[in-house]
Amino acid sequence: MSIDKNIVHEYTKRFKKFGATPQGSFWISKKRQDKRFEIILKEIRKIRKSSHPIKLADIGCGYGAMAHYLISTHGINTFNYQGYDINPLLIEECNKRFSHSNISFFLGKKPNTLSMFTVMSGTYNLAMTGDALEWEEYIFKCLSECWKFTSDAMIFNLQISKKQRVSDSNIYFAETSRVIDRCVSSFGPTRTAKSEELPNDITFIVVNSNLLKSA
Repeated sequence: MSIDKNIVHEYTKRFKKFGATPQGSFWISKKRQDKRFEIILKEIRKIRKSSHPIKLADIGCGYGAMAHYLISTHGINTFNYQGYDINPLLIEECNKRFSHSNISFFLGKKPNTLSMFTVMSGTYNLAMTGDALEWEEYIFKCLSECWKFTSDAMIFNLQISKKQRVSDSNIYFAETSRVIDRCVSSFGPTRTAKSEELPNDITFIVVNSNLLKSA
């Protein structure tokens, strides 16, 4: 079975057990989930100070947690949000739950049109292999495809450790410097953001170099 098919299988089982909840997408808690969204949106607003709606692609959107967060924090009107997931069941759930004119959902693992920002929150934390190098290659293959459809920045978070590994519970832990080096060589300038509330998390912000030149 391919990695993508394994992802669909595991998340379908989880969703059927826990429904549209953080646990239903292998999240520990809503608080941690929301903190990650807060960090991502803060970084977006640092880069794009605009009064016009920001086109945002959320890769691995699951049951629509980020869309719900944007609505609950009254931020949805500043975004044209598009959620993407490779699981048909989850996309079907999202289309049932949301009817806002500036929110839409699609089946896939990369944007289908150019977006200002492409984000992935928790998308790559659950590894479908015990081989850390194999999972890293899968992540960067996905990131490469997303980068082709990103005009401003690509933002994603990972669990971190001194040395990359996959835990006994199949959680992928990245090596920060290794990820930064690969992002810089493959995409462009990359920085990170951290929060004391999420000590094992790091958010990577890859910025289009043309955007920096025009700043």
